[in-house]
Amino acid sequence: MHLYSTTKSYIEALVARGGPCEADDAGFNECLERLRPFGADTWPTVSKQDVRGWFGDALSDATVQGLSLRKQRGYPADYEVLDLIYTRHVSPDTSLSNWDRFYQRQAAPKAVRNRMEYFHGLLDRHSRQRRPLNVLKLAHGPGRCAFEWFNRNPEAEVFVDSVDSDEEALEYASVLNRPFLDRVTFIQSKVLRFQPKKQYDLIWAPGVFDSFNDGLFVAMMMRLLPAVAPGGELVIGNFSERDPSRAYMELVGDWNIHHRSAEHLSRLARDVGVSDDCFRVGSEPEGVDLFLHVASQKP
Repeated sequence: MHLYSTTKSYIEALVARGGPCEADDAGFNECLERLRPFGADTWPTVSKQDVRGWFGDALSDATVQGLSLRKQRGYPADYEVLDLIYTRHVSPDTSLSNWDRFYQRQAAPKAVRNRMEYFHGLLDRHSRQRRPLNVLKLAHGPGRCAFEWFNRNPEAEVFVDSVDSDEEALEYASVLNRPFLDRVTFIQSKVLRFQPKKQYDLIWAPGVFDSFNDGLFVAMMMRLLPAVAPGGELVIGNFSERDPSRAYMELVGDWNIHHRSAEHLSRLARDVGVSDDCFRVGSEPEGVDLFLHVASQKP
């Protein structure tokens, strides 16, 4: 119980002084890593709920980590949480602001912001090669990725169909993208039930597939690949096994996904029947979010 009591005291001390400063990051993440093996001999009677109770108001709705944990819309990375990540939100409450600063410094939120730029790079490249460009985006969240790109490219002949099941996300994204609704169409549908009715030059699925087990991953790929136009590509995002913020996101934010390596993603592509010369795996600068690129397949 010594490890239990010292860990509890450490976290409660961080809470008492308003959250971790940057110098605390390594020690706090190491502490959270020690808490991960629930059910092991080290933690026979400690639940995640017990640990979360040590955080007090630091896990209230006044923090990004608290909003993620509450899952108001049924899942942790909802459109509101994602937009707070994209905009690097920090609580104005000085007793809680260090918690938001810590959150925004972590590898997973950094990777989420980086994948916006990754998407923008794809749009830049494809739009130079083909006009008009037809894009399908799965799970649009707040719609900020499209908004930021069209702000920089207001005359672009790019047409985006963006799918999400959350009605509130749809409304939020539609308001944000009001200047560009002649080129962005928001569609309310569960991604797993969505059946493309046309072909697209780019299909972008950044934060959906790592919520699927391998069977669903393969099944969804098989559904989407016929919708990739000749010369186009399907790009699937998936968090890497090397995510150093995994303990924090799982324990504090209850954000649980299927982390996969580049080798694992390659194996799933081969399971669908994609030859090695028709796919590659890229990543954003942190190396935390991987992207499986699959070229259009011959009939």
